[in-house]
Amino acid sequence: RRGRAELPSHCLDTGKQGRRVAVAMSGVPGVKQFYTFAPAPAALIVDIFLREKGVGGESIKAVERHVDLPQLENRGEACKAMNPQGSIPWFVTNDGTVIAETIAMCEYIEEQIPEPRLVGATASERGVTRMWQRRLEENFVSPATYAHRNWCHSEDCPADHPMKNFYDNRFNAEQGSSLLYSAPQAWKDLASWSQNRLLWLEAVKQEEAKRAGMTAPSDFICGERLTMVDIQLYVNIWYWDSFCPGQRFFETLQHRVPWVEAWYNRIHTRSATVAARTAAGYLELADMSDKK
Repeated sequence: RRGRAELPSHCLDTGKQGRRVAVAMSGVPGVKQFYTFAPAPAALIVDIFLREKGVGGESIKAVERHVDLPQLENRGEACKAMNPQGSIPWFVTNDGTVIAETIAMCEYIEEQIPEPRLVGATASERGVTRMWQRRLEENFVSPATYAHRNWCHSEDCPADHPMKNFYDNRFNAEQGSSLLYSAPQAWKDLASWSQNRLLWLEAVKQEEAKRAGMTAPSDFICGERLTMVDIQLYVNIWYWDSFCPGQRFFETLQHRVPWVEAWYNRIHTRSATVAARTAAGYLELADMSDKK
């Protein structure tokens, strides 16, 4: 059992919109249990989202249930009875409903803790957030993730590497999924796809500033407000930049994406992001090479 949850009471500055919100809670509103493996990228997205909402570390721990992802606990009978997808993480709500998938979980928390708004305050804002989330999930998050997964089954992954064939028991007919097992070298094309999307994002943001007559693009992807899009994209750039095989996005792109790099650094140093990385056991790099 974990210790008693703290009762954080503080104000968060939500940035240029000028709203501030006081949060006082024990646990997470609407969440009875938070099944997670904290170092995983999907889990980190939800953790950062909660902290941006003002939920403190001890309040998260009060509902947290550790799932041993490396040992396939999430694919076991007990976990799949709750979450048949076998993915990490998921919520069990106060009424016993199971909510998995990071974006659905973030949307649920948005309704439980409305401020600061990380999806949107109006129908238009929510529509723009969801539009950008889909644009970047489909064309960056997915290819970057699957570049890693297919690399693990390619000749480029050394035979003695701990991630070699890691996904054999995770992506197969029994699990209702697969990888590009017949063309594992396609991981390089997937990596190029994700890099191309960052070049595209840079061009779109620069054009946004030009059309608006501004000297520089807005601070965040959806304009002047932090959203779940920023959190999801940040985590996936951060994680796959160094972790197996290490796609090294900014180095590979030869620093041709100045807005994206500046945006990334802003998100990387936010207090919620730093706290979530620290709680997951990280310093700066997802491959943990900075701990050696």
